[in-house]
Amino acid sequence: MKFLKMFIIACFLSSCQNIEEVKKPGNLISEDKMVEVLTELNLLNSAKNYNKRILEETGLQPDTYLYSKYKIDSLQLAESTTYYAKKYDKFEGIYQKVKQNLEAMKAKLEVIREEEQRIEDSIRLLDTKDTLSIESLKIMPKAILIDSLGLQAVSEEVY
Repeated sequence: MKFLKMFIIACFLSSCQNIEEVKKPGNLISEDKMVEVLTELNLLNSAKNYNKRILEETGLQPDTYLYSKYKIDSLQLAESTTYYAKKYDKFEGIYQKVKQNLEAMKAKLEVIREEEQRIEDSIRLLDTKDTLSIESLKIMPKAILIDSLGLQAVSEEVY
């Protein structure tokens, strides 16, 4: 029992450690820019997971594209991500903004998709209503003439 108490105390004391404050990197990406970068990174990862072949055919390298668009490098992104990850409140705020951006983009995409669907439905409806062709106008339907006594029906084409 005494050994168990000593073991628990030793574990407790060894688990207490001095947590160092993360130093702010010299080339820290601003929070607003970090939101843009992470939003774009999420879109690129989704595109890569959805259809990698298209990215390969176009020759687009997602990482290179991201770094050149935002004028950052991989080390700067890694250091900034590490810094913000240690500052949980800031990191959570950044990801909430990223989530809002993605949801806004999704809403815009849904509006565009609904508009395109409405146009396609209108065109499809017009195609089904427009069954009258030039050929059908050339020949009039046959008129059926009935003699005065109603004994014999005579058909004749009317032009």
